[in-house]
Amino acid sequence: MKRCVITLYCCVLFSCTLPPDDRAASVFDGDWQALMQDTQAVQEVAGLQFNCAPFTESFFLRVKDGAVAGFMQADENYSFTTQIDGRGRFRALIPTDSVYTYTDEQTSRESTIVLVLQGRLSAQARSGEFIIGDSELNGQGCTTRVQFVTV
Repeated sequence: MKRCVITLYCCVLFSCTLPPDDRAASVFDGDWQALMQDTQAVQEVAGLQFNCAPFTESFFLRVKDGAVAGFMQADENYSFTTQIDGRGRFRALIPTDSVYTYTDEQTSRESTIVLVLQGRLSAQARSGEFIIGDSELNGQGCTTRVQFVTV
């Protein structure tokens, strides 16, 4: 009986002093490069077919004090800042002024294009996605896999 009580006490003690993966986001501080991996030419999202041009331009991120800041250049220059959590996860939604028109046999609609960069900088993953997406589809659209490396 004493052994069970001591084991239980140690489990409670250590669970309070070592929270599971509650590291400070500052462990990811530094400069990172986002390298584009590949883009499938045709992608289907929410029943819509997207013809996707490959996005190959890499860009840089700076992580500091729990925030990710970056700059990417497409047709125009876009910058962003978003929060990063203790596991290295982040998602930046970058609005644009670009509009496209989707038409099929039954409907025609205009939608705003958004850029999305999401990923995880932890040592296990260091990967994510860059998406040129539809604002009405919560940023879903042409997706390119991304690998993050420290610089």
